[in-house]
Amino acid sequence: VLLDKATQAAVTCTGLQESTLPDGRLEVVANVKNREPRPLQVQIDCVFKNAEGFSTGDETPFQTLLIGENATEAVRFTAMNPLAKKYTIRVRQPR
Repeated sequence: VLLDKATQAAVTCTGLQESTLPDGRLEVVANVKNREPRPLQVQIDCVFKNAEGFSTGDETPFQTLLIGENATEAVRFTAMNPLAKKYTIRVRQPR
């Protein structure tokens, strides 16, 4: 989910990889691409949800991501408990 217009124009997700760890926790890797011809700084986080789509209360803090011009960066998120089955990754301009 891109949380503002500037981010919508500059960033895209080129792929998501999901896996379940041996202890049952969900791990997600998002490939975030900068479509701009200049380096870009954004903030990114992940909200983990149960099978019905409701938050499990497991939300990562926003982290700053620096992406080079026209580059792609992989960002990894790991759920804190095995209740997570779905997720939403959010990207916004730095605050």
